[in-house]
Amino acid sequence: MKFFLMNHRGTEAQSTLELGFPSSSCARTLLTLAILCASVPLWFNSAWAQPAHEHESKGNAATNYLWEKSDEAFHGGDYVRAIQCHKGIVAIDPHDVESFAVAAWLMWSIGKKDEALSHIERGLRANDTDWEMWDEAAQHYQLQAGRDEASPLLLKAKDAYARAVQLLPADADRNDAQMLRRRFAHAADKAGDLELALATWKKLVEDYPDEVVNKNNMARVEQKIADKASEKKRAAMTYGAGGVAFLAMIGVGAVIRKRAAI
Repeated sequence: MKFFLMNHRGTEAQSTLELGFPSSSCARTLLTLAILCASVPLWFNSAWAQPAHEHESKGNAATNYLWEKSDEAFHGGDYVRAIQCHKGIVAIDPHDVESFAVAAWLMWSIGKKDEALSHIERGLRANDTDWEMWDEAAQHYQLQAGRDEASPLLLKAKDAYARAVQLLPADADRNDAQMLRRRFAHAADKAGDLELALATWKKLVEDYPDEVVNKNNMARVEQKIADKASEKKRAAMTYGAGGVAFLAMIGVGAVIRKRAAI
């Protein structure tokens, strides 16, 4: 599932809960979940688009059935029942990354933010070597952070993207790889790690020399770094070395506070 972020850095279009099943037959399980997944659209933060609630059949009759029911509930605006369906899906197949991501988004959209975080992190524990799960988790952290530039979730997003990039297969689709690395660069920027962001953009420019977006973002981050250096120089002239050290300490303190809140 890919969230299309408003202002996704202004450059590109892209930016487990456990369910108890009856100990009886699979038929009773499916019947119970079908009742839960029957069909009041909910308004949500317009800064975030709805995820595409579509799924390709994987050959598992039980999970395919629950995906159909969750799709019906989703399009009927019944997010609570859709969530119940997704709880069932990952109880049967804990490696369904898409289901974890969709359910977490649905939980967030109805105000269950803590539950959404717990769900996405349960997905990480079940799929800790799956780059797509880390990518989805990073996007969810950014979703929850919203416009809060001090949110500790921005650091978690950066770290999750870093893990996703690390796990990306060598034969991954070239465009998918580029988009993931762009998201990582933006996340590093948002988290205040401008040097990492710049290094990532530079490598993207090297690997995708015809992509103007990468060049523009590299120049943008270079300018941000230059601006910060100018600010530091002006502070030194105004407040002296002690003032610069104090300002630097404030900056480090902000990072420490973010880390402590995670």
